[in-house]
Amino acid sequence: MCGIAGIIAASASARLPLMLASIAHRGPDASAWHMNGTATLGTVRLALVDRPTSQQPMSDPSGRHTLAFNGEIYNYRELREELRSRGVEFRTEGDTEVLLQAMIAWGPAALPRLRGQFALAFWDAESSTLLLARDRFGIVPLFWHSAGDEFAFASEVKALAAAGYRTPLSVRDVVDAGVLWGLHPGRSCFQGVSSVLPGGYLVLNEGAVKEQLYWEFAFAETRDDSGLEAQATRLRALFAEAVGRRIPEDGDPAVLLSGGLDSSAVLATMRKALPDSQIDTYSIRFASSALDEAPFQQLAAEHFTTSHDSIVCDDEAIARGLAEAVRHAESPLVRTAPAATIQLAARIQDRATRAVLSGEGADELFCGYDLFKIAEIRDAWARDPDGPDRLDAIELVMAQQKELGRAVERAFYEQGVDAPDDPVFSHINRWAASHHITRYLRADLRERFPLDSVLDGVRDRLPERFESWSAVERAQFLEVRYFLTHTLLANQCDRPYMSHSIEARYPFLDEDVVDYALTLPQESKLRGRDEKRVVKAAMSDLVPREIVDRIKQPYTAPEGDAFRSPTGTQLLEVYASAEAVEQLGIFDPKRVAWLVNKLQRTRTSFHDDLALLWVVSVQMLAMQYGVGDPDADE
Repeated sequence: MCGIAGIIAASASARLPLMLASIAHRGPDASAWHMNGTATLGTVRLALVDRPTSQQPMSDPSGRHTLAFNGEIYNYRELREELRSRGVEFRTEGDTEVLLQAMIAWGPAALPRLRGQFALAFWDAESSTLLLARDRFGIVPLFWHSAGDEFAFASEVKALAAAGYRTPLSVRDVVDAGVLWGLHPGRSCFQGVSSVLPGGYLVLNEGAVKEQLYWEFAFAETRDDSGLEAQATRLRALFAEAVGRRIPEDGDPAVLLSGGLDSSAVLATMRKALPDSQIDTYSIRFASSALDEAPFQQLAAEHFTTSHDSIVCDDEAIARGLAEAVRHAESPLVRTAPAATIQLAARIQDRATRAVLSGEGADELFCGYDLFKIAEIRDAWARDPDGPDRLDAIELVMAQQKELGRAVERAFYEQGVDAPDDPVFSHINRWAASHHITRYLRADLRERFPLDSVLDGVRDRLPERFESWSAVERAQFLEVRYFLTHTLLANQCDRPYMSHSIEARYPFLDEDVVDYALTLPQESKLRGRDEKRVVKAAMSDLVPREIVDRIKQPYTAPEGDAFRSPTGTQLLEVYASAEAVEQLGIFDPKRVAWLVNKLQRTRTSFHDDLALLWVVSVQMLAMQYGVGDPDADE
């Protein structure tokens, strides 16, 4: 992967080097920019494909078209042959020129043909038209800013700030990020800064911006009824192709190994494809036994004979990585996991590994979270209030989470149970609980963001077909749109790994795998308490039974205890002191002081820890970027 930036204006050459320098971590191998008419496009390159000749930005021989591209196109060889059959001649062997020629030949119609993870900027000097686009799930970031006669874009917001554009925090969006654990598509945490839609593209011409989707997450109207065994066979074949496409062309292949089914499936599939090759695996271990998955990580590493390396994170280590994690995420955090990922990325970089495969996406596509089981139980409860005590069923689902301090409370799960047709039915418990973070805002801001106003932002953006899906499928959609795209793929993956020039790749988010998953009936994914049924069936003879059959453990890093460590205490003194809170003007100093005192005096709840992390990370960003006028929030 790389980093890209650009400005459409009469003169921008002095600012492009500043933009590229601010995102140099995304591309340590080369940095270049190119002027073409009124457009100046730049790239910092992490060279993983065709290192010698695929320099960027790249123009076609006529000089009319220029491309700046961040990511990988896994089917570029097939596309190159198709374009050659149309008379296109190629000067290089990589995916960049193939993408350039595909955009010339087909325009936006090229986007659905792409298999990969990408963000691109395509400029046509003759028509003075810019096209920006992202992959289906927004794996690769891309932001844009329009002010007066200038339009700018960049992989990270810090590059826009480096060019001199004003990018203060948007209070509304940092509230959404904290409550929803994600942002609405197209939003960022900064006023005046938008994000190119996942699965979408933007066209700029004569100062007018038009946005459109080329792909939407939607369940198929006709489902595959071939049965679990046949479905598992099909999924296994598609997944093998997806893993094969993502194995790096140079260097030893590597896998991020959590010890769960998903990462083990990636590793097992890779080992089958490469029976005699060295495979590197990397893991995060935690000092807390309740969070640590080391036995399963070691089991998988030994079973598949990998060269395994891991780091151990304790409270102090999490606190030490927190400021860096926030700086790269450019978003307030709702979990400390990115701070652990930052440290693992540093270890991977020390080992000279440049690309790693990961299991993200499987839980959302195949119903791996307890959230989906509970959504189904609550839906049945709502439609049959006088039936069996559904809390008993929820108790069984949540039993394995007790060590993590997640108790089952009737009042929590009863909330909203009388409104099963509410579009946010599956998430209202989580989001209502998370909304408690707003109690630490200053008084006038608290009044601006009642729960329903935040939830209406979700309701108002749902697709027409949403109502036709089951309660579980609605939950899947919401989890993909908010948690997967923002919290996992952005904050916990792209930003931490790219901060150390590491590209993470996701076979479960392969286009063919996703398209097939969306045709599967719900019972092939979830039946009762049995989650990811088709994945388990597909991997039953590849992955050790101890891993296939283990109870799903959510990946969780230390939360509140990190602020009790020496470095955590220092973070509170810098960012949560009365003086700092008063100066930035977002939060109520007395309420924040009460929360900090509670942390220092006694045990805190999960939601106390969430609030404190959100407050501290918002303060970190506010000190760096400033705070926008809440009245100007769109």
